[in-house]
Amino acid sequence: RRGALFDPRTRPCRVRGPHPPMSGTSVGASTARSLLGVWALFLALAFLQIGNGLQRVLLPIRAGSEGFGAGSMGAVMAFHFAGFLLGAKVTSRFLVSVGHIRVFAAFASLASVAVLVNATLVFPISWSAAYFVSGACQAGILVIVESWLNDRATNETRGRILGAYSVVLMGGMAGGQLLADVGSAEGFRLFILASVLVSLAVVPVTLSASNSAPTPSNESMPLRELYRVIPAAVVGIILASFVQSAASSMAAVFAIESEMPSGRVTMFTAAALIGAVTLQMPLGALSDRFPRRAVILAVAGASCGLATLGALVPTSSLWLIAVNLAFGACVFPLYGQFIALANDWVPQHQRVAAASTLVLASGCGAITAPVVIGFLITVFGPTSYFLANATVLGILVSYLSYRT
Repeated sequence: RRGALFDPRTRPCRVRGPHPPMSGTSVGASTARSLLGVWALFLALAFLQIGNGLQRVLLPIRAGSEGFGAGSMGAVMAFHFAGFLLGAKVTSRFLVSVGHIRVFAAFASLASVAVLVNATLVFPISWSAAYFVSGACQAGILVIVESWLNDRATNETRGRILGAYSVVLMGGMAGGQLLADVGSAEGFRLFILASVLVSLAVVPVTLSASNSAPTPSNESMPLRELYRVIPAAVVGIILASFVQSAASSMAAVFAIESEMPSGRVTMFTAAALIGAVTLQMPLGALSDRFPRRAVILAVAGASCGLATLGALVPTSSLWLIAVNLAFGACVFPLYGQFIALANDWVPQHQRVAAASTLVLASGCGAITAPVVIGFLITVFGPTSYFLANATVLGILVSYLSYRT
């Protein structure tokens, strides 16, 4: 059995553990108990994502009014995901030293300060530096949340639990982007609102007595070792993160370069995230019931088709918003699905280390998307946004088919 777990050549399917599969009622009850145990964590994540979502759409809109080009905003977003890599790398060390709750509070507070810096210093260089810090903090928080959730999940409930996590993650981001319509990106007010929301994330985690974080371990899990255990999850999360990074950080740039009105820019960017919320839980339940790889392959194929369709629909058409909504509904659940796939195979004592490595792998894919998409939009025009995503998703589908 250990050979089946650790040798990728011999294991025929994911290990369910020593206990027989639970019934549907037992799975639902176990999922509900697990989610109730981390309600404060979800509330904190919601505050954080609403603030981050508001900032993520404010920066491109403000950049357009300040005369920054697509290349400049691509560089700013790339620095954000470079910070993501750093945060994923160092967070596990902090967790061993001071624990989950203190690290969460420190990262959320620092991310709040970074938002205010972006409001005060409106230059591509200063935005890059502040957004680098913000990315490091966000990666650290994701490591904390994902290791916490995977510690409470079983192989029979992991898809549902991570589906609920993704609903909060993407729903908060979409809600934050819709808040951009309540005021102007000029001045300080919306930036201050974003900072306040990020700061509020500290309150539920630090005051709740119902949370029990996993005990940190000094054991590490390098990317090479994780790839040896479950290569499909590592490659998949890198490629999926490229597309998700493009959809969340460069969609506004695409819309602005396509000369959409400001109101439609917000609708277009939020559409993908609203769509993401709709299928997270159903796909999570589906992957718990059926082979997870097969579900992921089907969703990735649908995403590739929708990205191709997005390149064909005129940017002036309202149908593009509907296509982007469906695109987000398929693309964004892939992250949680790959996290679940990886944790089906990772030993429990390595869950925190694996969470850090998975966020690091995600950052590797995410950091390249703004640079590549920004360059392509500048050279070939806005249509290259969807074409680049379709190409990456096509590679993902081909690799998953090969692995399966």
